[in-house]
Amino acid sequence: MGLEFLCTGLPLGNVLIYAYNLSDPVGKGIVLFLVGASILVWTIMAAKHLELRRAERADQAFSHAFDRQNNPMEIYVRGPAHPNSPMAKVYAAACLAVKREFETQANKQNRTLSQIDLSQERLTALQIDAIRKVAECAAADQTLLLEDQMSMLSSAYTIAPMLGLFGTVWGVMVAFESMGKQGMANLSAVAPGISSALLTTVVGLVVAIPSAFGSNKLNEKIRFLSVQMENFTDKFATRLQQSFLYE
Repeated sequence: MGLEFLCTGLPLGNVLIYAYNLSDPVGKGIVLFLVGASILVWTIMAAKHLELRRAERADQAFSHAFDRQNNPMEIYVRGPAHPNSPMAKVYAAACLAVKREFETQANKQNRTLSQIDLSQERLTALQIDAIRKVAECAAADQTLLLEDQMSMLSSAYTIAPMLGLFGTVWGVMVAFESMGKQGMANLSAVAPGISSALLTTVVGLVVAIPSAFGSNKLNEKIRFLSVQMENFTDKFATRLQQSFLYE
C-alpha cells in the first residue's frame, strides 16, 4: 500500500505497483525497507549539504577576520566569534593552548594572568610546536564531526544493491518453485514472478546510485574543509612565530 502511494502519478508507477502486488511478503518487505532507506538517505544528504555549506561560509568569514588582525590572539581576546565555523573552533583550541603557556610562564614569575602584556610575551619554538599539535588535534576532531553520518551513506550505496539482489534471487526461486508445482513451463506462468523479483533490484539501484553520487560530493566538500583547517594550523603557527618567538 505504501508503494502504491509513492508511485502515484509516476510514468512507471503502474508497472511498479503491478510488480509489487505480485511480490511475496519477503519481496514486499525488502522493497518497503529500501524505500524507507531512500527517504533516510535523501534526508541525510540534504541536512549534510546545508551543514557543510554553513560551515564553509563561516570558515570564509573567520579566515577573512583572522587575516585582518595584527595580533594572532586578537579575536580570541575580544571574545567568542563565528560559532558555526570549524576553523574558529580550531583557533579557539590553539589560543587556549597559548593562554596556558602564558599562564605557566606567569606562575613561574609570580605574576597573575591579568598582568600579562601580549605585546611583551614570548614563546619558544618548542612551545609553538606544541601549540601547533593542539591545533592539529582540534582540526582532526572537527573533521570527525563533519564526517558524522557519512558512514550511513556509504552503507546505503553498498548494502542497497546487495539487498536488492537478494530479493531478486529469492523471488526467482519462489517463481520457479511455483512453476514446478504447477507443472507449467510457459512464459506466461513465470513472467509475473520474475517481474516481481526484479523489482527489488530496481529499487536497490534507485537507492544506491544517488547515495553514491551524494556521498562522493559531500566527502569532497569535507576534504576541502579539512584541508583548509590543516592549512590554518600552519598559518596560525607562523603568525605565532612572527609575533611571539624568542629572537
